[in-house]
Amino acid sequence: MRLPPRALVLAVTLATSARARADELELTPRFVLHGRFTSFENAPLQQVLYDRATRGLQVQNYLRTADSNTWLSTLVMAGVDGRFGDHLRFAVTLDSGELRAESFPDTAGVCFTSRSPTGLDTAGGGRCAGATRFVSLPETRLAPGVVTSNGRPVGDEASRTGFLREAWVGASFGRADFATVRAGRKRFTVGDGFIFDDWATGMEADLDIGAIGPSFDLGFAALHPSRDFPWLDTISPLLVLRADYLPSLFEHAGVFAAVFRDRSGNVAQLFQGANVETSAIRLQGLAEGSAAYARESQTLAGILSGQANGDATLFWLGTSGALAPARHQRLGWTAALVAGSLQLQLPAGNGADLIPSQVNATVFGQLVSARYSFELTHEVGVGGFFIFLSGDVPPAEKARLGEGSSYGGFLGVSPYVTATNIFFQGGVSESFAARQATAPGVNGRGVIAPGVNVTWDPAVHFGVDARAAWLLAPQAGPYGGQDYGPEVDLELTWSPLRWLTFAAEGDVLVPGDFFGGGSPITKVVLGVDLVPR
Repeated sequence: MRLPPRALVLAVTLATSARARADELELTPRFVLHGRFTSFENAPLQQVLYDRATRGLQVQNYLRTADSNTWLSTLVMAGVDGRFGDHLRFAVTLDSGELRAESFPDTAGVCFTSRSPTGLDTAGGGRCAGATRFVSLPETRLAPGVVTSNGRPVGDEASRTGFLREAWVGASFGRADFATVRAGRKRFTVGDGFIFDDWATGMEADLDIGAIGPSFDLGFAALHPSRDFPWLDTISPLLVLRADYLPSLFEHAGVFAAVFRDRSGNVAQLFQGANVETSAIRLQGLAEGSAAYARESQTLAGILSGQANGDATLFWLGTSGALAPARHQRLGWTAALVAGSLQLQLPAGNGADLIPSQVNATVFGQLVSARYSFELTHEVGVGGFFIFLSGDVPPAEKARLGEGSSYGGFLGVSPYVTATNIFFQGGVSESFAARQATAPGVNGRGVIAPGVNVTWDPAVHFGVDARAAWLLAPQAGPYGGQDYGPEVDLELTWSPLRWLTFAAEGDVLVPGDFFGGGSPITKVVLGVDLVPR
């Protein structure tokens, strides 16, 4: 077929244009495979389980160093980073989460009955005749094992997240592309991870004023802070404002503000464990077979069978920075205040009744974190850190004791802190962290952690990282102590090939009087990472 001259010119023009547009598209694939063997010995026991044989709740080892586990796990991640022209960016990432085989406690039907010395009995037993209250409790027997992803059955993870961690598109515009907007699903960080650090759905805008004038960077973000698809949750927005001064390319000093309106009960669930603690410790001190023991067993059973709920409004105001005050030195800090209000409905049981415990409280907590590092030689670096997260007695317990309606713990939405490997979430398995929301310290008691670290990199492909910290609770624990204990961590990494890394980790925490003493808590991790480049 012969084209007219004008048609031929048009066809050549379109083909050239299409080829030019195709040339503008750049795709960079990513793939990561992590494998881990983990042995965690003598961890504090924070579960309370029902025992069919004794018809009672097992509280004698609660918060004692009596929990041990060993497991194999893996994480697979695949994604692509894309660029179209000079102004458009996008990324898509899928990952499996931490895949491992787990066996969860089975569930027992239990009745409240005055015929049992514990106040409880297994449903179907003769002592349950005439009982009017039945609950379901986790028990000492284990259900059949399942494969989990980030701590929940794979099917649940698939339906809630689709294993989609990242799917965003961003555009830059203005003179020198000083303005950038990104929207979709991506990783957001607030307050250097002390407030939030996780995958979430939302949008952010960044203005690099330094590209056109003064050395300032301004940012804004609005997100739904959950890995789950937002349409499966009640939307709980987190809004963030940030302003940084940029003295150099790798330095910043600034302020930030954030507000969180929790309408899905996430903050309330932070205190579920603290509510269990209060009743479990009381039960430990009562004589089995007494009327008081039976009543407290029923109270604790009601707490265990229910779900904490409520809403919260929290505000944060803080500062963070990372500066190089002198050659080979690095100084970083984060400091913040949190204020707000909580409306909690905490499950409770009293006698034969299951009555939600309504607690209204105000919040005022503090955070201070400082980091310093100094490069002694090209191979050796030393440093120190200090973390203070304020803590308090749980709100429900303060209300019960008539100690007021304020809570002084520093609350975050989904904090991710890696200062140590046992007490915090550091170590060679940092990438496995599910980023679950937690109250500061153990059951909201807070933490004070001064520490030191040493790094040694004798070769390009081999590194050693050692850390030590002494961990304390600002607020005394249920056994009257404030000493969590000293922790020492050691990590080794070796990369014989650019795409292959072997890792080993050994950690120990000697429990102090907060846990009533006990055997040393230890963690050993062996890992292999495949990262094709």
